[in-house]
Amino acid sequence: MSVLLPLGVIPRIMQAQELDTKEKTLAQNLPSVTVSKSQLSPEQRQFSLPGNIEAILETPIYARSNGYVRSRLVDIGDEVSANQLIAEIETPEIDESNREAKAEVLTSQALKAQNEAQQAKASADLQQMKAQLAQMKASLSEAQANEMFAKTTYSRYKRLGDEGAVSSLDVDEKETRFKTATATRLAAEERISATISQITAAEANLNAQMANVRVSVANIEAARARESRSHEEQSFQKVLSPFQGIITERNIEQGGLVTSGSDSSRQPLYRIARVDVVKVFVDVPQFAINGIKQGVPVNVSVKEFPSRVFQGKVARTSVALDPATRTLRTEIHIANNDRALAPGMYSDVQFAVSRGERPILVPTSAVLSGSEGPHVLLVDRSKRIHHQSVNLGDDLGNEIEITKGLKAGESIVVNPQDSLKTGTLVATSELK
Repeated sequence: MSVLLPLGVIPRIMQAQELDTKEKTLAQNLPSVTVSKSQLSPEQRQFSLPGNIEAILETPIYARSNGYVRSRLVDIGDEVSANQLIAEIETPEIDESNREAKAEVLTSQALKAQNEAQQAKASADLQQMKAQLAQMKASLSEAQANEMFAKTTYSRYKRLGDEGAVSSLDVDEKETRFKTATATRLAAEERISATISQITAAEANLNAQMANVRVSVANIEAARARESRSHEEQSFQKVLSPFQGIITERNIEQGGLVTSGSDSSRQPLYRIARVDVVKVFVDVPQFAINGIKQGVPVNVSVKEFPSRVFQGKVARTSVALDPATRTLRTEIHIANNDRALAPGMYSDVQFAVSRGERPILVPTSAVLSGSEGPHVLLVDRSKRIHHQSVNLGDDLGNEIEITKGLKAGESIVVNPQDSLKTGTLVATSELK
């Protein structure tokens, strides 16, 4: 059955075919370019950094006293708890020093008791002398009164004797009594003066004995301090684990000589590490530091476990950047209850940090450099070339960030030719 076409259709078909043929011929004569759409970068930036795995706690254990290893109780690979006894050291010199310190304490205590007894005797002697002085002063008052009475009596009798009222014998008797009373008073004064001198000497002796007691008290305190220090040194015979962990190094054998100290010339007895949590140190570049905060999750992988990803978190940062490398020292903690991660392992740490502003991504090969600065070639809807100046961000390898000058979805010429000028009509093909 034949189909009849309306009059006028055939000419239009022929005209369209002719136009299509002309467009194809024109397209074949146009420069051909490959274009790619500019894209908005992801909300999070992902990057990977190398890191070394370390124990969350690790420390060497040194001897605190000189001596010989009496017993070694743990070895490498052993798990120990906090304050567990891991070695014993025999210290004969410290033991002898402790015995001497105890004897010195007893000697000082005995000397103190002796000085206290001498102090008590000196105090009693002083009190006795003071009592005697009080009696002597009372006797002096009596002697002074007797002397005054004898003097008065003698003066009266002497006057009466001069008048002839009494005999010279009576006068002589009263004079003798007066002289005797005066001698008694002078003797009493001399005894008082001597007693006062003795009291002064007794007070000085008492002060000296009190000083001896204070010195002996100080000697006891010093001896007790030496005993305490010696006892503390004796406690160093027992080497204890500072925290729960695993013995990773052992450098002693039973009977071996050990020396106290922790300088570089001495080997530690043991090295202990806590590995239920491990830490990784990485140096984060400056472009990503705004997204590195405490608690930010990260993924850690090691080549020994290719199908496993370990979850970690940022524990802390150095806050300040290293001026030489412009990087931020960052510490990451990872739970390691199954002990899969061992200190010393190399790891890759994957970060995903949020961007403040999302730049545009274009192929690195699309960017031209010239005297006018970096620029790209845009293809507008009419298939014409347009030169666009841009500001570059970070180079990501196959792609580069554009921080200013482009929008998402624009057609960018990939591998542009310098001969393409603004306004040039081109034939385009999409980058695959």
